[in-house]
Amino acid sequence: MKRIDLSIISDHVDNDRKNRFAFIEKTIGFGTPIAEAEDKKERGDCTRTLTDTGVIVVIDPYGVIVTAWIASVKQAIDVYSRATGNNKLPKEVFWMVQYNNNSPVWKTKVAA
Repeated sequence: MKRIDLSIISDHVDNDRKNRFAFIEKTIGFGTPIAEAEDKKERGDCTRTLTDTGVIVVIDPYGVIVTAWIASVKQAIDVYSRATGNNKLPKEVFWMVQYNNNSPVWKTKVAA
């Protein structure tokens, strides 16, 4: 799986999700892709890419990042199981997702 090119972003990311994107980049990092699955919510042929840092990145067919967020355990398992047929996340990714969703820094940002 190839690395995500973080320089090719949509207007949505640049305008509406700029703070979220910067927060992920500065704190958790986007990491390395571990699973890709068709995106069921976006129109077109977008894919959801789960990274080893527990981030989901939605990418369109042209390589443009449509949006990105810190995954919940359920979201991470959904992408991973659709991509691999295995509904159990790798242990390191599971714990990373758990940490991301329970860390005081993340909870503060969600509440803001």
